[in-house]
Order: sequence, then C-alpha cells, then structure tokens
Amino acid sequence: MTISDGLSPAYILHTRKYRDTSLIVELLVRDEGRVSAVARGARGKRGRQQATWQPFTPLLISCFGRGELRTVKHAEFLPTGFPLTGDSLLLGIYANELLVRVLGKYEAVPGLFGQYQTLLTDLAGDGTPSVTPADTAFPEPRLRRYQDGLRRFELGLLDELGFGISFTVDAERGAAVQPDRYYEFVADEGFYPVARLGQDDTNSFPGEHLLAIAAGDFSSLAIDQSAKHITRLAFARLLGGKPLKSRELFQRDGYGGVLPQPGPT
Repeated sequence: MTISDGLSPAYILHTRKYRDTSLIVELLVRDEGRVSAVARGARGKRGRQQATWQPFTPLLISCFGRGELRTVKHAEFLPTGFPLTGDSLLLGIYANELLVRVLGKYEAVPGLFGQYQTLLTDLAGDGTPSVTPADTAFPEPRLRRYQDGLRRFELGLLDELGFGISFTVDAERGAAVQPDRYYEFVADEGFYPVARLGQDDTNSFPGEHLLAIAAGDFSSLAIDQSAKHITRLAFARLLGGKPLKSRELFQRDGYGGVLPQPGPT
C-alpha cells in the first residue's frame, strides 16, 4: 500500500447503519489495531456510495476523536480489493467476526495486519484444491483448499493476543512432545501428557498431530481436525462463551443456500 500523509492503511471488517445517513465502521488499522468510527454521510445521496464501505475493502484512513467511537476524517479507497464469493466469502466473514470479537480497541497488533492481508490474498486466489484421495472424507470439501491459510491465521492471531500455543513442549515439565503419546490441551496453559486415553477424552490429541501443526503441516484430514478443535478451545475463553454467528453457516446443509453478502447490518 502507498501511504498518503496522515493516513494509515486499514481494512474494513464490518459496518452497521447509524442514524439516517451514516455508518459505524469496524476497521483493522495497521498501527492501531481495531478501530470503531462513524463514517458520516456514507449512506447519504451526496456521500460516497454505500457499496464502497464493504468488508475486505483496503483503504487509507484518518480518524479524529478520543472516545471509544471516533469519526472518519478522510478515507481513500484502494483499487486492489478482495472480491470474495462463495466459500471464500464464508471464511472471510468468519475471520472478520473473530477479529471484531477478540481484538481490543486501539491496541496495536503489528504482526496481525500482514497476516490478515495474506489470508485475504489466499481466499481471493484461484483456489486450486490440493486434495489427495485420503482427503475425500473431509466434512467440508469445498473449504479444504483454504485450510492451511485459515489455520495459520488463527494460530497467528492467538500469538498476537499473547495466547500463543506451544506444540513442541508439554506444559507439565517442558519436555519435548513425543509423536507416539497423547496430550490433553488446557486453554491458556498448553498440553499435558495423558497416561491413558479414555473414551470421552475429546480434548486429547496425538503428539504426531501436534508436531505436524508446529511445522505448519495441515495436509491430512486428521491433523486439520485436531488443529481446528485446538483453536476453538483456545478462542472459546476469549469469546466469553458466546458462539460466533458465522459458524452457524458451517452447520447448514449446503450452507443453507445463499450466503449472506457483506454490507451494513
């Protein structure tokens, strides 16, 4: 991004209507983290078209004000957007909702901006699937092509929030994780060796999966499912027990038909 004087690179995460002609915009700003601001006249006849203020849109922006809710002073919308559709839109909505829910306002997260941009680039790519015969049982086969980028984004977000997970050493003695052992995951603590795996022990994972995740290898269904379960356990506490609305889309047969389009709600 080319930076104009006084403007910061940002992405639109979510918008909602405010009064008669304005919007409240949730932004991911490179140097300030999550920012909430009023875009005055964004829905007015003489203002910018409402369609411009869409999630995943990159822009350069400046805001003023000192409270929780600031006001947009100036915005320059960039032509290099990410027109997500279908499955990539579904995952983009999930990522945006996750950021809005877990990020504190006006707290710089320097590494996260680039990770989010990388995720959008992956989702907007050609989506060539890398499915092997062993992956045909993947419960969401059309989403399979995006799993690597999504898992890396989730784990990177936890790191930026200070809740990074160590997959190579256990939390009990700091011993190296062994591929032939099972480990129970405890959020905010890590993995503890399991002496004996019980039938109802759904929070325990093979050491070989943990080591694969540490190496960024999500190439099999089993490893990806372990990574997804671990990140959900880690985010559950940060979400305060309130589920993400976007996850409901994953539970519908065929995603329930038409996916929700991004825009003010």
